Amino acid sequence: MKENGCVLSEILSEPGPTNSVFDFLAAAVAEFSPGHELGLLGFAGGGMIAPLRKAGSDLEVHSVDLDLRGYELFRKVSSAWSGSVCFTQADALAWLQQRRAQFDAVIEDLSIPVPGDVEKPEICWQGLPPLTRQSLKPGGLLVVNMLKSAGMNWGQFTPLFAKGYADRFVVHLAEFENRILIAGNLNVSAATVSRRLRKCLRTIGSDQAEQFRVSTYKE
Repeated sequence: MKENGCVLSEILSEPGPTNSVFDFLAAAVAEFSPGHELGLLGFAGGGMIAPLRKAGSDLEVHSVDLDLRGYELFRKVSSAWSGSVCFTQADALAWLQQRRAQFDAVIEDLSIPVPGDVEKPEICWQGLPPLTRQSLKPGGLLVVNMLKSAGMNWGQFTPLFAKGYADRFVVHLAEFENRILIAGNLNVSAATVSRRLRKCLRTIGSDQAEQFRVSTYKE
């Protein structure tokens, strides 16, 4: 799926790697989610579902997006193997506010198209960070696909989501400007996070398995 010349999602006909940021999102929750219910904020075309299933994960995916088109394409192409994937067409902030049930893990992958690029919508720093924390069960995992956006740099954006978690790690990608925040009660080192992500990416078959490094986030 493309918009304004930028890839918003990749829809595969079978479980496997996208060789992109979606592989990292899938590997993070496949390796570190403490339970089976995943909240996915920003579905687009379900790009992380194929690598998630290839990793052997049977997480129940509860997703939200304003645009229904990506989900309809995903169901047409991927429904035979996608597993449990529920979709709600709604604003992510309102959806989280209305939900009573909590998740074991949440992926924040929201973006909006701008001319020639994509960036994070303003809700990502105006109200979403505390809601993602509240939507997690005790000990839950947060994974954020971080992008530089108008008026926000890494130093401003990262601590908004990292606040309140015992363990925070940033995945730096060699081939993409995105960074991935992994936060929760992991009780592991950055070296262990790196080793486990790399092992999972190899299982998926992703060419990104050697194209990243992990650092511990400290404010």
